[in-house]
Amino acid sequence: MKNPTRREFIASSAAALALQPLLASGKEPPQDVDISVRIRGLLLGGAICDALGGPIEFQPTPAIQGLPDPPKIWKEGEKLDPSARTATAARLRLRSYKDLRPGTESYGQWNYHSLPGTITDDTRHKLILLHALHTADHADHWPISVRDLASSYLKWPQSTAVEGRPGYPDLAKDWLEEFQFSARWVLGERDPVQALPPERLWQSLPTCCGQMIMPPLAAIYGGRPEEAYRAAYHMGFFDNASAKDLNAALIAGLAQALVTPVIGGDTRAAFQTVLKTMRETDPFRFRKIRWSERAVDRWLNLALKFAHDADGEPARLFASLEKEFATSAMWEAQLVIVVIFSCLELAGYDPLAALQLCMEWGHDSDSYAQLAGVFIGALHGPDIFPAAWQDAVITRLRADHGTDLNEESLFLTHLHQLSTKRVLIAEAK
Repeated sequence: MKNPTRREFIASSAAALALQPLLASGKEPPQDVDISVRIRGLLLGGAICDALGGPIEFQPTPAIQGLPDPPKIWKEGEKLDPSARTATAARLRLRSYKDLRPGTESYGQWNYHSLPGTITDDTRHKLILLHALHTADHADHWPISVRDLASSYLKWPQSTAVEGRPGYPDLAKDWLEEFQFSARWVLGERDPVQALPPERLWQSLPTCCGQMIMPPLAAIYGGRPEEAYRAAYHMGFFDNASAKDLNAALIAGLAQALVTPVIGGDTRAAFQTVLKTMRETDPFRFRKIRWSERAVDRWLNLALKFAHDADGEPARLFASLEKEFATSAMWEAQLVIVVIFSCLELAGYDPLAALQLCMEWGHDSDSYAQLAGVFIGALHGPDIFPAAWQDAVITRLRADHGTDLNEESLFLTHLHQLSTKRVLIAEAK
């Protein structure tokens, strides 16, 4: 019998390694969870759903409605009953960018007439984090710190993902300008022409930056939500105000999703476990702060309230979202959380119906979709998404950036295994 290859060893042992904390606690481990499959689901789910939302992101409603098989405009009185959920999920489309966004955009697609499966900055940010992790692993330089991630934000544009690809260097320069100001500050520079404090990033708004960037950390700490929280909190130099806690709590919930079984197809019960983990993972005791409510509780409570008050009607939910966030930038951390979890609740935790629903609200559709996608993929694995979508996204990322998502999934599974033996992420000093 031949010895297993590194990949075969990773795939066969990762699930057992993920269960070690449960075994040590005396709890019965979930029997149907293969964490290597779940990690692939997380990574693919984020990229696929980014590509689903990208072509219609921030586009005018009349233009979107001119597309073949457009998203539904919900009318007052229309209910999202079981048959409507099925129809809603069936409206998901992996579209080309050529109809509404034919050019290149630094924060969007980087090629003309980008094909279906093309990702936006929501996924490119993950590539920068993965670049930092690969650099550390290649050099056996562990643990990495926030300084290493800041350095990756400066060095990634010189990598093969960008260099030698026409137009990419200029697009990367524009896209990363604000992040690089903050990265240089983290690395100790103080020349205000080149370095500026992270607290000024995006007007100090609590943005969804950590939601785009940090999901791979959940893969490293699958089944260990507090470690995932602390890693995201300490590495997130781009997260301001309440987003530090909000986005770290999301990564904690995502780490739990990777080891939570979906028994008998009961996605609601699985998501309740995830939400409970988000609320209860609080290593810095935000809940204990006097005379204030923890943002994680406030916004999750609002999401559930909006869904309850909508009484099964998407139009009523969307009206509540529009009123609550009328003055928002539409990519703030709390808004994204309320959108995806209210849509999940309204859809009875039907994952694909909720995914389409959060895009039918409009606005920053790729950011909402990618966050929903990492949770859906982490809970269900990649096969909840059609094989044609998986192939399209894998093909486009390989062609556009030289990145192989299958290889990256194996790499994250390797890091998940390694994290049981070594400290991989250093806490800020």
